[in-house]
This record gives sequence, C-alpha cells and structure tokens, in this order.
Amino acid sequence: MQLKGHINFKGDLFATAFSFAAQAVIRLASSLILTRILNPEAYGVITVVMSIVFVVEMLADIGVAVFIIRDKNGEEQTYLNTAWTLRLGRGLINSVILLVAGPFIAATFYHLPALAVPLRLFSLWFVIAGLESMSFPLAIRRKRARIVMYSELTATFLSTVFSVTYCHFSRDYWGLLYGILLNRLLTTLFSYQFFKEFRPRLGFNRAAARDIMGLTKFTMPSSLLMLGLSQFDKIVFLRFFDLRLLGVYGLAGNIGGPVEALISKISQTVLYPRCAHNFREDPDTFALKYYTDNVKLFAIMLTLPAILWGFARLLVDFLYPERYAEAGAVLEAFMIRASLLSLYSPAEDVLIAAGESHILLVANIFRAIWIVVAGLGGYYFLGFMGFAYGVALGNLPPLVYYIWLQRKKGMLIPRFEFYKIAIVVCVAVAASLMAHVVHAYFPALHLRR
Repeated sequence: MQLKGHINFKGDLFATAFSFAAQAVIRLASSLILTRILNPEAYGVITVVMSIVFVVEMLADIGVAVFIIRDKNGEEQTYLNTAWTLRLGRGLINSVILLVAGPFIAATFYHLPALAVPLRLFSLWFVIAGLESMSFPLAIRRKRARIVMYSELTATFLSTVFSVTYCHFSRDYWGLLYGILLNRLLTTLFSYQFFKEFRPRLGFNRAAARDIMGLTKFTMPSSLLMLGLSQFDKIVFLRFFDLRLLGVYGLAGNIGGPVEALISKISQTVLYPRCAHNFREDPDTFALKYYTDNVKLFAIMLTLPAILWGFARLLVDFLYPERYAEAGAVLEAFMIRASLLSLYSPAEDVLIAAGESHILLVANIFRAIWIVVAGLGGYYFLGFMGFAYGVALGNLPPLVYYIWLQRKKGMLIPRFEFYKIAIVVCVAVAASLMAHVVHAYFPALHLRR
C-alpha cells in the first residue's frame, strides 16, 4: 500500500524508520519515568554492564549476517546450518568467558566488584542470542527487513513495560537488567516464526566455513579494535570522573542511541542489501545508482541527527530533572558523532558491496588513533566536555578515508557528497536557532542549566 506514490508502507525504509521512531518514543517514555525512580548511579551501573557485554560480544565477531546478505550461496541450507553452528559456538564461548572472567573484569578495570552477580547473570545473553535462527539475515537479503524491524519493536515494547513495572517496585537497576535479557529472549523466539523451511540445525561444512570465515580476517581484528574504541571512554571515564557523570553520560547515550541505531540499521538492512544487489547485477552502474536511487534514504539518515543536534540542550532541559542538565551538552557531542555516522556509513556500504572488505580494519585504525589522542587531549585542556567531544569526533577520520577511497575507485560523485554535508549543516543550524527562540520565550528552562 502506498500513499500518493511517496510512502510505501510495506517498504523496508518505512518499516525501519517507523520501527525505530516507535522504539525511540518507548525509550524516551521509559527514561522519563525511570529517571524519576532511579538515581544517576543506576544508569551508570547499566552503562558499565552493557559495555562489558559488548566487549565480550565483539571478541569473536565472525560477520555471519554480512556474509548471508551478500554472498551468492547465502540461501543454501548447508551454508545456513554452518553459519548458525558457528554463531552458536561463539555464543557459548562468550557465555563462559563472562561467567568466569566477569567479576575479575569488573573489579580490575572498573573498580566495581559489586557487578560480579549482574555480569554472571548476563552470561545467559550470549546463549540466547546464539540460538536465534537465521531468518532475520535472510529477510534482509530478500528485502523484507520489515520482519526484523517489527519483531524488534514488539520485543522492545514488552521488555520496556516489564522493566518499568519491576523498577517501580524494586527501586534499583535489576529491572533494567532483567528487561534487557527479556528483550533478547523475545527477539530469539520471534526469529523462529519466519522462513520455517530454513529452520537451523547443527551442521558443519568445511567449504562453507572457509567462505564464511574468509570475511573474518578483516571483521575480527576490526571488531577487536571497535570494542576497544567503544569501551575506551567507559574505562578512562571512571579514572577521570565520578559515577554521577557517568550516569549523565549514559543518559545522553540513551537519548541519542536510537538515532545512531536507526542510521546503522537503515545502512545495514536497507542500503547495504541494495548496494550488494546492484553490484551483483551491474558493477558498472551501481555507484551511480547508489546516489540516485537512495535520495529518501539519505534524507532520513542525514536530517534526524542534525535536528537532535540543534535541539539537544532544549530537549534535556525540558524533559529531565535539573540534576541531569549536563546531559544536554553531551547529547550535542553525540549528535555530531551521529551526523558523521550518517555521512560515512553509506560510503562504507558501497565500498564493502564492491568487495573492499579491508576498509573496516583500516578505518578503525584511524578511528583508534584519533579517539585516544583527541579524547585524552580534550580532557587535559577542557576537562569533561573536552573528553566528550574528543571521543565524539572519532568518526571524522573514517569519513575522510572513505571519501578518498571512493574517489580513488571512481565511485565518488562530489556534488552529491557536498549536498549531503550541506543538508546536515543547514538543518542543525536551523534547529539550533529554533531552540534559542524557545529558550528566549521560556527563560526558566535556560536558568535550570
């Protein structure tokens, strides 16, 4: 069904945008409730727990979904069974790692030994995730990403209701932890409702494993770098700042996270499959199609972070208690990071679709150098906000590298890239001016900061 030929309600782009918008509303509503129930320290605990889980998850990233979406053998049962078996094995290994080493990690790196029990509980997360069927990557490959989007939306809604209800009675962070596990369980259960003819079974084929693992030589070291980068701010944070500021930092991440997640999701589930399909069909024209066939997609990816960038401080001032006011400035930094993501992520998709898999590793090396130098330098000269902006600008080196590589490979049309950058700047400036007008008419909001 279409509305005046402009909106395709069954399209992947609409499903992705709608689903993430709904999830953002759900998370916003829950945060408005939970910030009045929980102290910032509770968000700090959740931030640390999830950062450790992310570290363990990235230790053995084998890029199964990327392979299934792109490769010509992605729908063969032998390949699907091998991919599922490899992913399940990785999940079991990760679970054992967190169960055994979680308390040591919490006490040594974060100086929070009380997190031993929550981390051991969260070892179940990897097993549940490993049991998920291969239906979601198949749906994306077949341009039916709406299956994934609506499943995730349903899981988010049910788990959020559970978390809010639990926290209302417990007044601690356990409701948030249980809610995250419930979300993962529901998503896994939903995955078995689709493409039942491809229901996974344990199996291993050497040729299939070799093809799948061929991508790993780039994805695994890239993921290792990525996990180090993603946890750099958390590890350094508690050595420079206190748990209260970590809670403020985490709240800003919770607000801006859905925007960055939406950009990544559109990139992975809509743009990348299009690029991979076009490259398989006609390598000579797929670069031009990348620009001309994805105008609406680029518009969504570019404008959302720019709008929130301009309204960041006003949003936090209006919605949250005064003790969280510092999150407004941090949110601005995060939306600059999201805007850079909206520019470099599409370039990454078109290059990987063309077979340039090594770019993931090279880009993360550039990002690592920037974040360490700019993050520590920002802290030294400007303190808390200098550190936040130094880390947030870590997406700038990959953007420059991808544009250079696109030009080198003949995949760059400069005027389109200029249009994209102009959209981000103009929308952010317009939103910032509107926010200043609102502050002028409601000075109480400004005084709270």
